[in-house]
Amino acid sequence: MSSSESSGGSVWLRPERPPRDRQLTRERIVEVAVAVLDAEGHRGSMRRVATELGVTAGSLYWYVHTKDDLLELALDRVLGEVRAGPGTSGWRDGLAALARSNRAMLLRHRWALSELTVRPNLGPNALALAETGLRLLESAGFAGSDLDAAMAAVNDHVVGAVIAEVAWRDTLARMSGTGSGWDEQAADYLRQVAERHPTLAGRMAATGEIDVERESERRFTFGLDCLLDGLATRCAPSPS
Repeated sequence: MSSSESSGGSVWLRPERPPRDRQLTRERIVEVAVAVLDAEGHRGSMRRVATELGVTAGSLYWYVHTKDDLLELALDRVLGEVRAGPGTSGWRDGLAALARSNRAMLLRHRWALSELTVRPNLGPNALALAETGLRLLESAGFAGSDLDAAMAAVNDHVVGAVIAEVAWRDTLARMSGTGSGWDEQAADYLRQVAERHPTLAGRMAATGEIDVERESERRFTFGLDCLLDGLATRCAPSPS
């Protein structure tokens, strides 16, 4: 599903057309588009979505003008999955819960990572999510441009951590597909570079015994805790 076509502005800035068919609505189209994107990534197409719906591709264009419109709608749909969750108390717990939920969403919908960088994010779920995060940080004492920067720092940590985890998983998958000789070749190479980069070589050698899922979770939590500690220090009142 390519995002190369221009939509002539955000889909949220144009009124939604009324349904023409009881069996086909924009809501249903977006639901199926998310499933196609989850299964096929950006290789999915409008035609593929239409096939899943049992209609012609042309019939979709009454509800979504372009592929870009559909991607924008799909992104907002998955952003609606991000929640702070019930039972959180205080800005720190709420922000941490929001960050963890955001990470989980991006791991479920990997295609959304790239869409976040090219979409205006003006949909109702995107706006509600931003409002929730900003209010939590506002309650901590952040205001003005510092409020924006603090929110960006949390979002950047989430996105950066997910990019790193996905890249790690994909690299391991490619290496495992190169054949049984990879481990021996890598071990020989590490022995060669260990003298020049002993700390790095030691950590690279240790990764062979790591549970990627568990370690990615640990690293994300470590980074998030460090970030929240820093934010707590920045918003703490100055000693008199």
